[in-house]
Amino acid sequence: MVAHHMALANAQAGAIAHLWNTRPQQVEGILLDLTRTTTTALRELQVTVGLLRQPDDTEEPLQPAPGLALLPDLVSAFASAGMHIALTTEGQARPLCPGADLTAFRILQEALTNVAKHAAVTTAHVHLAYTADRLTLTVSNDSSSLPGPHAAGRGFGLIGMRERAQSAGGRLTAGHRPDGGYAVTAQLPIQPWPLNHA
Repeated sequence: MVAHHMALANAQAGAIAHLWNTRPQQVEGILLDLTRTTTTALRELQVTVGLLRQPDDTEEPLQPAPGLALLPDLVSAFASAGMHIALTTEGQARPLCPGADLTAFRILQEALTNVAKHAAVTTAHVHLAYTADRLTLTVSNDSSSLPGPHAAGRGFGLIGMRERAQSAGGRLTAGHRPDGGYAVTAQLPIQPWPLNHA
């Protein structure tokens, strides 16, 4: 996740450099987004380092795990880096259990980071399809040619997304689409919540 935030910060810094002379009025907003991105990365590092503490160290309160409720913030962060996210939803949105909600958010986060890093496009498509017992989320782009690392599936991004999906009882597929472009699709089970959940 730290790597995701650093990749996003890098893209935001690139957007600032590109717009500095031509559209300075947009630079201030991107700088604020860049500050938020690096602050989040620092928090992630703080949590990671916190895991290495001794049992008798003072514990700090944990922040709530992110989920699909933060999707608008994620879309906004990528927009500040110059990438448009086209978001569509099919079916009645239903709450996921915390583990699946976190998994869905992290898969979207990683898949969008892959588009930003590896696809020569400025638009990504996010589609959420809800059924009675399943959420299918797809991140796709229309790039006709993707550089080797993404096309070949090397690296840890796809591996991590597959592991996340499997840990939530789902599955993930990724690859080139027949009509061109690339898509990552995860299917996650929607488990019924007990009536007394808080």
